[in-house]
Amino acid sequence: MRWLILVLELCAAMVVLADADRETRLENGEVTVTMRTIAGSNLPEVTARGLIEAPPERVWAIIQDCGNFKKTMPHITRSRELSRQGQSVVCEVEIGLPAAFSNLVGVTAAVLVVGPPEWSRTWHLLRGDYEVNEGRWTLTRYGDDRERTLAVYRVHAVPKTALPDALLRYEQRTALPQLFNHLRQITKD
Repeated sequence: MRWLILVLELCAAMVVLADADRETRLENGEVTVTMRTIAGSNLPEVTARGLIEAPPERVWAIIQDCGNFKKTMPHITRSRELSRQGQSVVCEVEIGLPAAFSNLVGVTAAVLVVGPPEWSRTWHLLRGDYEVNEGRWTLTRYGDDRERTLAVYRVHAVPKTALPDALLRYEQRTALPQLFNHLRQITKD
C-alpha cells in the first residue's frame, strides 16, 4: 500500500512540474501544438495554445469577424459572412494552397460566446471541400492579467484533397504558430 501512495505522489508531482513547464513555455512566447488521434480519421485533432499580449476583447474582435478573415488571418484568400442571427454565424472561407492544388472552400456554422470569463467561437462544417471541419477558438484572460490573452485553437479538419497526410500534419504543426504570431502582430497597440 505504501508503494501505491508513493507512485500516486510521484504522479501528482509530475503533473505539477508539467503545468509549471507549460506555463514557462507560454511565458517564453512558445506556441504549443499537440495532436490527438481521432477514431476513424486518418488526420488528428490539433490544438495550439499561446499567449497574446493584448486583452481578450481585442483578440475576440478578430476571431469573431469571419467576414474579414482574408485581412486578418494568414492563408485565407477569400472570406465572407453569409448570415448572423444572435450568437450564430455562417461563414464561407477559402484557404489558399500551393499552386499544384486547388484552394479549399468551406461553409461553416459557428456559435459565439462573448465573455468574460471566456470568449469562444465553436464551428462545424455545413458544406465544402472537407469531409470534416470542426473546431473551437477559446480566449481567456491569462490569470489575473486583463491585458494578456491565453488563446487556445482546436481544429479537426480533413480536406477532400490528394494532399498527403504527412504534408497536412506538417502544415498544421508549422502554420498554427505562424497564426498565433500573426495575431500577436495585428493586436499590438
